[in-house]
Amino acid sequence: MSAREGKRMFGRFLLIWSFLGLMFLSAVPSFAAPSDGTSAQTAKPAPGAAAPGATSSEGIGWNSISANVNRQLASIQTTLKRIFNQLNRTDVPIGTDALVHMGQQAEGALNNAQSLQTQIASYQSIYESYVDVIGAKPVEGESPNIAAQRKRLQTGLQDIKSARTQSKLYELQAKQLQADIQRRNVRMHQALLSEQLESPLTPGFWHNLIGDYPDDRQVFARPSDDGYTGPLYRWPYFLIALGGTLAALVLAGRPSLSLLRRVQVSIMRRFGHRQEADTSSISFLPVALNGFVCAVMSVIVWELLAHILGFASDEGNAFISGLAGALPICGFIIGAGLPILSHATAADGLTPDAPRALRGADWSLALIVLFQNILLLLSKENIFGLTSQRFLEGIYAIVVSTIFAMVCRRLSHDSEAQHIRLAPPVRGVSFLVMIVAWGAVALGYFSFAFTMVSWFVSLGVGLAILGLLALCLRELTTRLLAPGTLLAARLAPLGVGSNRVAQLGVLISGAGNLILMVVLVAIAMSDGNFDIATIADRLRTLFVGQSINGVHFSLGTVVTCIFILIAAYYGIRQVRLWLEHKLFPTTRLDIGAQSSILNVITYVAWIAIFLLTLSEAGLTMKNLTWVVSALSVGIGFGLQSIVQNFVSGIILIAERPIRVGDMVQIGGTTGDVKRISVRSTEIGLGDGSTMIVPNSQFITSPVRNATLSGALSAVSVSVTISPRADAMSAQQLLMKMMEERSDILKSPGPGVAISAITDTGVTLALSAKVPSARDVGGVTNAMMEDAYRALREADIPLGKPA
Repeated sequence: MSAREGKRMFGRFLLIWSFLGLMFLSAVPSFAAPSDGTSAQTAKPAPGAAAPGATSSEGIGWNSISANVNRQLASIQTTLKRIFNQLNRTDVPIGTDALVHMGQQAEGALNNAQSLQTQIASYQSIYESYVDVIGAKPVEGESPNIAAQRKRLQTGLQDIKSARTQSKLYELQAKQLQADIQRRNVRMHQALLSEQLESPLTPGFWHNLIGDYPDDRQVFARPSDDGYTGPLYRWPYFLIALGGTLAALVLAGRPSLSLLRRVQVSIMRRFGHRQEADTSSISFLPVALNGFVCAVMSVIVWELLAHILGFASDEGNAFISGLAGALPICGFIIGAGLPILSHATAADGLTPDAPRALRGADWSLALIVLFQNILLLLSKENIFGLTSQRFLEGIYAIVVSTIFAMVCRRLSHDSEAQHIRLAPPVRGVSFLVMIVAWGAVALGYFSFAFTMVSWFVSLGVGLAILGLLALCLRELTTRLLAPGTLLAARLAPLGVGSNRVAQLGVLISGAGNLILMVVLVAIAMSDGNFDIATIADRLRTLFVGQSINGVHFSLGTVVTCIFILIAAYYGIRQVRLWLEHKLFPTTRLDIGAQSSILNVITYVAWIAIFLLTLSEAGLTMKNLTWVVSALSVGIGFGLQSIVQNFVSGIILIAERPIRVGDMVQIGGTTGDVKRISVRSTEIGLGDGSTMIVPNSQFITSPVRNATLSGALSAVSVSVTISPRADAMSAQQLLMKMMEERSDILKSPGPGVAISAITDTGVTLALSAKVPSARDVGGVTNAMMEDAYRALREADIPLGKPA
């Protein structure tokens, strides 16, 4: 580069940074007093202080957002006050839906308060920094402009602190309301399960049921002159719409399944699975697709019939919307033919015994789910009287538990279906549920019996549906991502091997099964309310989570933390590989220094990732106080050696008294250092084995490092010749022998010296340097052999050592 080009580049560099500096100075107000004696009116205003003659909203500091912050604080206050008033009302009973809605509102207020705290804290730190710059107190001889700016800053800082204190207060109130809502929800659920009416075996129960009859009739009353309308006055239209929807599903389910099977055969032949397509192999893909088709069809037919019959315009009718949410589940059950062995599944070609044993199980199960959701909707809307509602729930619990037990018994004892003998635990559970349901109803615990049976129904149906989807996912990944498939053949030219394709299929199947398990948990949390909206809300609760003692737990946070750890693992590994194979070969660092650098980088990176994961999970040192306390107690009782080895490992990595590749001797064992971690050090022994030594042993015990001072090592050999021999000739002979050896260094050169003279012999000491301490044993043995051979050939007799 010429001098002119260098000056030109420097000028561009200076121009760019001058422009950036001007932008920064124009964005950040100046607090310095004018140096030329100008008045305070020409000085720039402080952050948060409006310019003279301007409104406060025109500032760029706190004044620009204070109005918005105050509005948000007022909105949070209004929300919390409304929730508090609703919780403390005594004239209106609070239902489960109302508690759920209030819990969502309290969670939203909590999130808004926490977000405001973060925003306000940033302004507070900036204002405090500005106050520190100009000083908190006036000094003698300062400009009036500085005093005015200080006053405006301190006023703004007081407003910021007040807003932050208010947001903290609202955060605490929101947490208290969340805890109160959760306690009330638990108490309400427990009260519902423990609710006991009069036993149906007593006349009092039937007397109360007859007493509810006049009020229950009003539920079906048509619109009257006084404006009263029964919530179920259109019940014949509801029944017609439900019957028409179920009839359409039953009529269209079988042709739709046949069509999907023919489409699957055509696709399999098109993509090279001709042999599987021509055989009668079982496939669950058309079964699941038919279930989805029937689910969509149920919604379409229901909406169409609702418009034709004229009750679709009843906006806000929770009963109608609840039925619409349950129909897709019923449609999937009928379309997929659950249980798997019913007449509409892929297994119907195996043997006629199983379909005969479960004939009609699909539409019966759909009707059970539909009736269950209808009873839940009736109870939620308080449409019937208490005794009538509980009576219907008791009948449902008795009938469904009895049907379930009888079906299990039929599957276990039918002579024509011995190959599908039901597992004894399932049969035992079915009879136990039936006995408990009958006993609970007989004692008057109708709610308990209904809740138990409905929960088992929802869990069983959900498990069956998700099990079918899991089978479909496994079949799909097997057909698409197995070695030898069309997709594997297309990916092969791209360098993707068949084993990688198979691994991808396993990963996709595992991820899908994990998602299905999460959905099953959401179904189990739905308390028997088996409709799409309730399950979606439970899934949202699982992913969004909730705050417990200031810590936010959610499935989304767990997935994010796992993703961070996996990405960090592969990222750190790639950095290590780049350092080890790209950067280090271009340096003069020995293997020990390279290993220390890699260890330090790895541990520092994992500590940073650990802190990042804790931050993402919402954990702080305040939340981990109990963990630190428990660790301190554990260290005091049983973790001293672990902590000692950890600290010793850090000392070994930092001071490097031993390095990877060194030849050390500890406790009478000699070997090469292969790896140094924060807990232990691995030493490779001569027999090929590895000895793992705790790091504290290298700090507290004597250690011999043969390669610490350098790579060179010394070899010493003693030879004793007869006192009558010529010692000078023997000395020259042995010196020549060592100089001819290639494994002995020439610089520094070897030496031969007389170390002892006695009447029994003259002792000659041979010394030499070798490149490595690992060569000492072999070179020593070879030198002794060569010395013995040279002395024999020169007829120099050996003597006796002293």
